[in-house]
Amino acid sequence: MKISIIGTGYVGLVTGACLAELGNHVTCMDKSKNKVRDLDNGSIPFYEPELTNLVKKNTPLKNLTFTDSYKDACKNQVIFVCVDTPDNEGKPNLKNFNSCITSILKHGKSNTLIVTKSTIPLGTNTKIELKLRKYNQKNNTNFKLASNPEFLKEGSAVQDFFKPDRIIIGTNDLNSKNILQKIYAPLSRNKNKIINMSPSSAELTKYAANAFLATKISFINEISQISEKTNANIHDIRKGLGSDPRIGSDFIYAGIGFGGSCFPKDLSALRYSKKKLNLQEGIIEKTISNNEVQLNYFYNKIIKAGITDAKKHRIAIWGLTFKPETDDLRESVSIKLINLLATKVHSLHLYDPMAKYEEVSDQIKVKKNIFFYDDKYLAAKDSHSIVLATEWREFWELDVNRLKNKTIFDGRNIYDHEYYKKHNVNVIGIGL
Repeated sequence: MKISIIGTGYVGLVTGACLAELGNHVTCMDKSKNKVRDLDNGSIPFYEPELTNLVKKNTPLKNLTFTDSYKDACKNQVIFVCVDTPDNEGKPNLKNFNSCITSILKHGKSNTLIVTKSTIPLGTNTKIELKLRKYNQKNNTNFKLASNPEFLKEGSAVQDFFKPDRIIIGTNDLNSKNILQKIYAPLSRNKNKIINMSPSSAELTKYAANAFLATKISFINEISQISEKTNANIHDIRKGLGSDPRIGSDFIYAGIGFGGSCFPKDLSALRYSKKKLNLQEGIIEKTISNNEVQLNYFYNKIIKAGITDAKKHRIAIWGLTFKPETDDLRESVSIKLINLLATKVHSLHLYDPMAKYEEVSDQIKVKKNIFFYDDKYLAAKDSHSIVLATEWREFWELDVNRLKNKTIFDGRNIYDHEYYKKHNVNVIGIGL
């Protein structure tokens, strides 16, 4: 099938490359000529495992092409809209999204199926359907709409695409549903993963899923604080909770909170929608505030337990991205922690295996005595203590001989405290 993707950000490029791998002819469109040129040359603007190989494989085969022209992209019958909808004080900014819809109507074929994959505010698909209905009546066209929210996790997005838990198709049109079911049929051969619903339900499903997962994280983090005060062990509690099939073991690992492009933005959008609907504050608002509380709780733990002379104290920060296996810094709790610590200690020594240090520097408010390293041990060498903020694989097993007499503040609870204690390394975790 001939498919177009508008927007070559994280969602758009992953979706386009994966659809091309399934044998479709995919055109990815982006307004940036430089970005299109780089993609043509196999240069990916962000880090995502397996993605580069997919792009380099399918580009020479012409299964995957790139353009900066709406006219070229709109030649295909199915167009996925994957443009960014950045957060604007809780309300998603739809400037690029609305411009995209207008351009598709201008350049697209009369029977084009527009598929919204961008995360958009509740009620947006209803507004677009109304717009299309009026446009079709006036211009004797047959533009259709479907909602197809993404559930890709950064760091495992390619595998998430090919092995989805569910595929949500939101449309009121039978033909549109059949087209999307045909596109996704290769992913549902062993078990039907497709769930059909209305566009409005699809919108809310995406927000509800992310809000629920974020709530699980905030909940276990709150329990971790109680655990510390009662001499309990959060690892044992997690196992006890996770063994209950009604709860499940995912997203109940205590830590310093969640970040990234999805959870904070989607929670803010839901909060905004609730205000517009005159609904009382509840779990969603509490999840947001608890995430901030947990970061401050960990920060105070560092200040109280690890620093005797703040003016001389040097801290190494291991991990800067919001999660492992990505170079994404958006809403990173590590960066937020750095901005808290930078005014309190002598210096900060930063290391991350994939983060772009220029982007990190741009987000740090206090520039004085901030140092970047290409090796975790070099960052730690002259530091009094270490903060493990992002649990990259290379941080799991450490050379204890290079860390003697140091304190590790384990923000992700990955270290065996007793083992490191035997080797003169003090580990302070969360909820332990």
